[in-house]
Amino acid sequence: MSEINSKFPRGLEAVSSAIIEDNEGRILLTQSPKWNNKWTLPGGHIEPGESFADAAIREAEEETGLKVKPVDIIAYGELIDSKDFHRPAHFIYFDVYCILNGGELKLDGQELTSYQWLTPKQALKLDLAESYSDTIQKLIEYKD
Repeated sequence: MSEINSKFPRGLEAVSSAIIEDNEGRILLTQSPKWNNKWTLPGGHIEPGESFADAAIREAEEETGLKVKPVDIIAYGELIDSKDFHRPAHFIYFDVYCILNGGELKLDGQELTSYQWLTPKQALKLDLAESYSDTIQKLIEYKD
């Protein structure tokens, strides 16, 4: 049984990402070493008892310094052993569409190393980490 548990040592991980939109209709994309330096959305683990939206708000502020207002859950799903993530993981994810509500953008340089504000269609042209193109496509459909 221990060999089975060693495949995903942290077990099932619930995570939430923030799709942060500015007042010009652009979304924030961030580059992450944890995701093979591919482009991602700010996000991370959902704490025990925390809602998907609260996790997205907290992670957005921790990782970017930005304050956001959640609007809706755009995408959710399961990602098992992503080819892009730096370690084996079994994620259940929730991607929350948020409106920029203040703060000053500042990356820590470790979790996230660079950023771009792009329209969702421009974002689809980036080298995105696994599952993020599906999320951005769902955002485009949601807003149409």
